[in-house]
Amino acid sequence: MNSFAITEAQLARLACALTGDELARNFNHYTDFLTRAEWGANTAPGADGLELDTKQIKACAARLCHFFDKPATALMPEKNDTFGDWASRLTPKIRHSLTTFRFLPATQAGAAETRHATDEVWQDARVIANLMHGRRRVITLVSTHSLFGFVTSVLAPNLQHLQVLDGGAMAPDELAETLSFGDLLVATPTLWRYLAQTLPGFANNVMGLSFGEPLLIDLASELREMGLGAMRELYGSTETGIIGWRDNPSEPFVLFDHWSHTENTLIRICPAGQERETAAMDHLNWAGDRAFNLAGRRDGAVQIGAVNVFPKKIGEIIATHQNIEDCTVSVAQRSGALDRLIAHIALRPGIQPDEDTAWEVDEWCRQKLRPPERPRIYVFGSITDEDP
Repeated sequence: MNSFAITEAQLARLACALTGDELARNFNHYTDFLTRAEWGANTAPGADGLELDTKQIKACAARLCHFFDKPATALMPEKNDTFGDWASRLTPKIRHSLTTFRFLPATQAGAAETRHATDEVWQDARVIANLMHGRRRVITLVSTHSLFGFVTSVLAPNLQHLQVLDGGAMAPDELAETLSFGDLLVATPTLWRYLAQTLPGFANNVMGLSFGEPLLIDLASELREMGLGAMRELYGSTETGIIGWRDNPSEPFVLFDHWSHTENTLIRICPAGQERETAAMDHLNWAGDRAFNLAGRRDGAVQIGAVNVFPKKIGEIIATHQNIEDCTVSVAQRSGALDRLIAHIALRPGIQPDEDTAWEVDEWCRQKLRPPERPRIYVFGSITDEDP
């Protein structure tokens, strides 16, 4: 258990990440990635800091407690607290008793949380730590509040006794200068695409670790041409845990040793020896006993910036606008660029599809939808059966 001990500094960083997510989910208060990366142990949630109100502070403190399956009363925020103060007071309670983690998927507000037994999260961390063997440091661009971020940026590096640097606030030139021989860089494919467009190159023997959405072959090839030594990709979800990995997007994923399968079902072999059946978020095409390829999502979700969004649900939300009769949402996939959502909108009779209407709809979407869910293009006209 000591090998998995979470330090106060790591807990403070987690508190910052959970606060950003809580404000976005339940208070429609979005903070850009670079600003959030600058929060730290000395940042105050209240006065002289983020200037959150009492309700927001209590909710964010409670979210930190709930992450470790503790009641909100385990951490009573005080007026002049910093995130470091929260970490200091909560750390002893976590070390005394920790049996369950609670994660929220990167979907819309109100999404059901997933509980994972600590021994299963430790199990995931062990296999990821094996993939990090031989690395010198970990530089992470992902938030620690998700299951994958927590395992890859906290628990697994702890097992390998690796120093972890937060690269989220680094400019491209600064990140390029920071990376050195033997480092591991953790990012989602959306961030890898950004790095491919902005970094001058990679130091020798830098390895990448990617998850959250499919890593396309063209992006992986571009990164290798820039000098990236290797790229390992993880597969799984908040709901299932970490299932498999691969070294090349052109190859199948391979199950980790604590997973097996029948033709239609995945089976997790838990640390105590019991087996539990689960369903992957994607349809899987098996290529041998333990290798598989992805064959499309089961739930209709698409991934925008490593966040699962649901075009059908987004269209239904947009269609509740008083001037809109119907709306469908499609995904524009562009080679060498980020995917984006397109809203196909049928206006109510008498409403003109002019610039004022477009601005009104866009502003309304900003109020109702999270940034990854917001369409980047609006097409006004009748919706036919041929529309996506």
